[in-house]
Amino acid sequence: MNIKRTYLFYFFALVVLIIFSISYVLHNKVKPATTYYYKSYNQYSNNGKDNNVVTGSKKTLLSKVILSKNINSLGFDTTPIVSGDMEYVGTMNRTTLTGGLYAIKRTTGKVAWHDNFSNWIMTNPVVVPSKNMVFVGSGNSKHYGNIKNTNTLYRGTGNNYIYGINITNGKVIWKYKTLGENMPTPIYKNGILYFVNGNRKFYALNSTTGKLLWSISTGSIVSMSSPVLIGNNVYFGGALPYKFFDVNIRTKKIAWADSFPKVTGALDDTTPTYSNGYIYTNATVLTNYKNNMGTEYLYKINAKTGKIIWSLKEGSGVINLPTDPMEGSVSTIVNNILYTSSNTTRKIFAVNVDTKKVLWNFKVKGMVNSPFIVMKNLIYSTTVNGNIYVLNIKNGEFIAKRTLGGPELASGISFYSGKFYATTGNGNFYVFQ
Repeated sequence: MNIKRTYLFYFFALVVLIIFSISYVLHNKVKPATTYYYKSYNQYSNNGKDNNVVTGSKKTLLSKVILSKNINSLGFDTTPIVSGDMEYVGTMNRTTLTGGLYAIKRTTGKVAWHDNFSNWIMTNPVVVPSKNMVFVGSGNSKHYGNIKNTNTLYRGTGNNYIYGINITNGKVIWKYKTLGENMPTPIYKNGILYFVNGNRKFYALNSTTGKLLWSISTGSIVSMSSPVLIGNNVYFGGALPYKFFDVNIRTKKIAWADSFPKVTGALDDTTPTYSNGYIYTNATVLTNYKNNMGTEYLYKINAKTGKIIWSLKEGSGVINLPTDPMEGSVSTIVNNILYTSSNTTRKIFAVNVDTKKVLWNFKVKGMVNSPFIVMKNLIYSTTVNGNIYVLNIKNGEFIAKRTLGGPELASGISFYSGKFYATTGNGNFYVFQ
């Protein structure tokens, strides 16, 4: 009788142990991207603190304010694109899911014209003076479809268009409707507009009429990975499934596609960088969903074959989903040194692209999603919560920082004719020198 009780005791103990183990694994496993990817996220803000304050005693091109003006209460969300006497910048309203495009006189801050649209404008405006046109895309980050089946999930609800606009008066000349968002910045070449979107497709439009010339299916969602054109090849990253693509616009086919099965973010949100036959891009692997821990990697890819040459682990940290989406940094390469950042560690890195050696890193406050501007041995970098850092490119030494204080400086700053141009999420327009 005692033997039977002993066996029963061990049997029930084993059952309890198995149930506990299964429960623990299910609770702590890395969940699929769709569990968080369709959620909305908030703006990143310094809550108005340290508004337009400079830290650091050394003089830089950010030291002097040439012009400061509040344009609107909605705020700006794209990189300010300067062409001639005008600056073009887009807006978005996360509450109403609407957006707009502004043409602003860069010397005075006066609004020349303003268009309203029925969805976010997050593409950087593509200005083509020879055609007297500017091109933008609309869309939002909400997902639709079967979230249990990632192959049938699409990104971008509501009215999604690519627009061709007269740069003189802001009149919409044509618009092309798509099922998914058009948030990646399109490419213009020889009268044709190329773009990728949340509808898992690659498009080619006649830039004069907006007529579809051709399209191909990629099978992956492109969130904000703006394509890069080198010769006849267009490079970009996609999600669900996570792949990196090379589309040949001459043959109108996918030249190659690399699969990244362990990646859970950033690949589809990172604009790649090209240099000397190689592509560089970032991707994030979510390692612990419960604690929102992720690891970010930098990849070097042979642009001709798609072969991954090396990957560099940039570090691990808390991603704070869904507040902080897993967006990767846009890298800049100067003299074989690549400047990038990790949003899991909030660090800027300088990496030798030949040796993969990290030369230096610098901790910043906030996510870095925008390209770096390098000149006169200084690197200028922006964070989404309104900080502009100036570092020494040789050793990462801190030179200065300007904190604009507004909610978001998400898409970076522009440099044109000796001046920096910046717009913020609280509607401010700045010119620095």
